[in-house]
Amino acid sequence: MSLIITVANAKGGVGKSTIAYCLACYYSERGASCAVLDEDIQQSISDALEQFKERGDKVTVSLIDRKKLKSYKDLADTKKYPYDIIFIDSPPVLTTQLESIYDISDMILIPIKPSINDYNSLMRSKDFIKEAMDRNPNLITAIVINMVVTSSTIQDNFREAFQDEDRIKVLKTQLAQRVIYTKYPLLTHTLFKTKDTASKREMAALGDEIYYMLTL
Repeated sequence: MSLIITVANAKGGVGKSTIAYCLACYYSERGASCAVLDEDIQQSISDALEQFKERGDKVTVSLIDRKKLKSYKDLADTKKYPYDIIFIDSPPVLTTQLESIYDISDMILIPIKPSINDYNSLMRSKDFIKEAMDRNPNLITAIVINMVVTSSTIQDNFREAFQDEDRIKVLKTQLAQRVIYTKYPLLTHTLFKTKDTASKREMAALGDEIYYMLTL
């Protein structure tokens, strides 16, 4: 049975699609069979994978055909979906569709920028997330702080705000604001084939931390 990681945030522009795809590539590099279900309105991952294949890149991450998926519960069918890890790039809205996705997920990964607006948006969706965790007791929820500027200390405020929260954890790994995340698709199909060691190192650290949480 696949591990299902849903990357979600009700607020757009937080790097949700980038993180979902880069993590899928990281696990694929380490030998796992990975797929993405692109439920985001913008279809960024779907468009990118199509462009990579047209360019002749040897893409190792599969794209699940949404049209052939009758129910999210079908993702548990290993004959139809024989993957070690499935990433769901979720829609940026709190809907019954998102509830159904959370109900079959092993983890909700919430990318968030270190800003007051992002913090307020997360607080508004906190009850929605906790209701999902009540329905799905094995569901793990983790926050990854993304697009961090080293001169800012707002990310420290985020960690303080959640330090007493038992069910929603802020991951130790955080991702810096880097041009490479928007630039690399012009050059190759995966971040891990670039020469940017800093971005690869932090994405790998994120992947390792998540995998540890899921397999502990």
